[in-house]
Amino acid sequence: MNKIAFDIDGVLVPDCDKFPNLGGLEEFYALTTCMRPLFKPRGEWYAVTAREAQYRLYTMEWIRRHFTNAPIQLWHESDSTNPPEYKAEVINKNSITKYIESDYGIVEYLRKHTQAEIIHFEEFCSLNFEDTQG
Repeated sequence: MNKIAFDIDGVLVPDCDKFPNLGGLEEFYALTTCMRPLFKPRGEWYAVTAREAQYRLYTMEWIRRHFTNAPIQLWHESDSTNPPEYKAEVINKNSITKYIESDYGIVEYLRKHTQAEIIHFEEFCSLNFEDTQG
């Protein structure tokens, strides 16, 4: 069975570093409560984010507001200063088979340190989702 997981920042919402003069993370996470998702996964899905645990309330409120099919599980408890290691550990321990990530550096790290299919978000957006069943 495939278990597909998505990063949040840069995949479900735009990356905070793309907003000039926004301020810090507190301002960004407050802003995300007003943002709509870039897309909404259908079916069963998971989320893995390296957001610091102190921002969990923003994350959970945003998910409750925008998703009728919330992720089956959200891994959010990162106190790590190394997001790639944290994400690799979560992916490996939870048998995630596909993971969508926006950061090229993290994509490369995860491809070397996990068995999952790691897809950069730009590649994901270019996939052919044509219905082959007629």
